[in-house]
Amino acid sequence: MKIMYYCQHVLGIGHFFRSMEVAAAFAGHEVLFVEGGEPLAGFQPPAHVRRLLLPPLMMDPEFSRFQANGRDLGAVEDQRRRLLLEAFREFRPAALIIELFPFGRKYFRFELLPVLEENLAQPRRALVVCSLRDILVEKENQAAYEDRVLKLLNRYFHLLLVHADPNLVRLEDTFSRVADIAVPIHYTGYVVRGGDHRQRARQRVSGRMVASSGGGKVGADLLEAAIQAVGGIRDRELSLKVFCGPFLDPNARTRLQTLAALDSRVQARPFSSRFLDELAAAELSISMGGYNTTMDLLVTGTRAIVYPFPQNREQGLRARRLEALGLVRVLAAPEPEPLAALIGDILAAAPEAAPRHRLNLEGAAASARLVEKILTSDYVKRTPVSH
Repeated sequence: MKIMYYCQHVLGIGHFFRSMEVAAAFAGHEVLFVEGGEPLAGFQPPAHVRRLLLPPLMMDPEFSRFQANGRDLGAVEDQRRRLLLEAFREFRPAALIIELFPFGRKYFRFELLPVLEENLAQPRRALVVCSLRDILVEKENQAAYEDRVLKLLNRYFHLLLVHADPNLVRLEDTFSRVADIAVPIHYTGYVVRGGDHRQRARQRVSGRMVASSGGGKVGADLLEAAIQAVGGIRDRELSLKVFCGPFLDPNARTRLQTLAALDSRVQARPFSSRFLDELAAAELSISMGGYNTTMDLLVTGTRAIVYPFPQNREQGLRARRLEALGLVRVLAAPEPEPLAALIGDILAAAPEAAPRHRLNLEGAAASARLVEKILTSDYVKRTPVSH
């Protein structure tokens, strides 16, 4: 079967990695993966996944406007709209999976609505699926936002996949009108990297720590605080590997490298495709609280200090719920002194205090199984609800 997967990341690459994991789970099928953000250099998808790279659009770090790598924004929008619609017509997918929209990415209606209208007009429609993260960011006018989401979801979509464990987070926690959603809602479990939901057994290296900011442009302040915090701890054997995201500002990257060079126990590293292995060998992680990094922590069972991105509620809500379960510690601000105190407290505890959980991490495989099951049923006779 043919699966078309649309993913648009605008600041980091968490959305990209989660979507690619779900796409990878469709082994044995043909997947056209459409991505509209800045491509991750050197990334190799699975053999059954073909990438279509739209001219990239990214948000600036202040979340104030979109950027098109110096090109005219209107011209890029026109080109993307044409490329996406042509790809849909030529590929003729059995299923169209759209990440986040209509719960987010409102700006990208200019290219998504023509495809969705095209599908609605066909006698044999593609199954249209929304692939949704566990927590939605807050909106200035929540009532108008939810009304807009419902109109689009109920008109164009057949299925909503929520990549979460409802024992931790439910959709109604951040979307009040779940009862008005007219399409089936399925909780898939969380999506983890590599499709491996089992806690990885590794020989942890005493005193080894890793610090990471995820894949995006933010988090340099946390990494700097981690380096300074380690610099102030001299009463125990420590080592710290600092992993800089691929889209981190070059000036911030240079400063981190300079700071790391002042302490022989600290190494500044580029983004690593083997980060999960690094994390599994560490006694402690210091990181932002993004979806993918959090899943890495749950997979490896590494004790963790998490600093949630403060601009919206998503990372903070997830981190606080995990903290209530004893799975992470939340850092209120990226400052060296309180971070050093937390490091000392955690490393002083017995290794047996490392986190364990029973959260469902089968999200990628469950998503693929569900879509496959529907595609082999009589779904094509369904008509999306129209309001």
